[in-house]
Amino acid sequence: EKIRSISSAVDKLDKSPWEEVRKEMIEEKGLNSDVADMIWEFVQKKGGRDVMQALRRDERVASNERLKQGLDDMELLFEYLEAFDILDRVEFNLSLARGLDYYTGVIFEVVTEGSAPPPTTTAQKLQRQAKKEKTNDFDEDRSNDPSVGVGSVAAGGRYDELVGMFSGKGQIPCVGISFGVDRIFSITKARMEADKTASAVRSTEVDVFVMAFGGKGFTGLLKERMQVAKTLWDAGIKAEFAYKQKPKLPAQFKAAEQAGIPFAVILGEEEQAQGKVKVKEMGLPEGHAEKDGVMVHLSDLVPEVRNRLIRKDQDQEGQATDGIDAITNGVKEKLEAVPRTGDDGV
Repeated sequence: EKIRSISSAVDKLDKSPWEEVRKEMIEEKGLNSDVADMIWEFVQKKGGRDVMQALRRDERVASNERLKQGLDDMELLFEYLEAFDILDRVEFNLSLARGLDYYTGVIFEVVTEGSAPPPTTTAQKLQRQAKKEKTNDFDEDRSNDPSVGVGSVAAGGRYDELVGMFSGKGQIPCVGISFGVDRIFSITKARMEADKTASAVRSTEVDVFVMAFGGKGFTGLLKERMQVAKTLWDAGIKAEFAYKQKPKLPAQFKAAEQAGIPFAVILGEEEQAQGKVKVKEMGLPEGHAEKDGVMVHLSDLVPEVRNRLIRKDQDQEGQATDGIDAITNGVKEKLEAVPRTGDDGV
């Protein structure tokens, strides 16, 4: 009857020392100290087929049919992993714990180098900082738990009896997995920030920011900005503008930069009188020939912007392909798996 509470204690081993976990098991959850020490002996084991071989030689395991069935399941899994040539990316880890109320077989977590737990001492400090925000729910979403890096990026397991409880059709074999979207984005963002050649993550789909500037007596050219935006919208180009009557130019540039908008169409009073606007690609380095933008006739604005967007997309696709290749070759995922063995010994 203690399997859930003890499993929740084991789940803390990635961020708390064994002494604290053992104390919780014995003093708070009423577990016999000898049993707690035996759990510690087992949860330290992790590796590959060597771990399974060692467990099969253990008389305590050999005499327990449920444990032997769990090892048989792991042997079969390892055979399949070996067939896919990914066995070197998998770790058999007996400390892995999830919601064992409904899992009936192998459980697993997917961890990347970017989501691995920090060193234990660091994790303990982070755990204390995060304690006020955490609940006692063993199955809670730990996407934002700093004490386990960004956490596993995916996790799940086998639950042969869960669906049958609701369908009335008896046992239905099932294996499920859930992905931590927040965690995946956290890792992706960190990698992009580390890669100076990667494009910035955009917070909007807008491609063009329509802005205006002028000297003394500047009216803001709000109506003209609206008309240019309407022209772009009609052509299927995503555009926006500041809704203030007379926005300051630095504020307009800041809004475009913060949103990651790649192009600006700049209206000036003198240029307007000539039927022209300036098209500027944001983020160009100093000294670039088009750093200050290119003057175009209003009649040529749509094709000019469209062509520039096409070239921009092509450049980004090339960078994305290079980035994916680098990640594929450089990131090694580790899948931790452990069979559910019931409450034997607990």
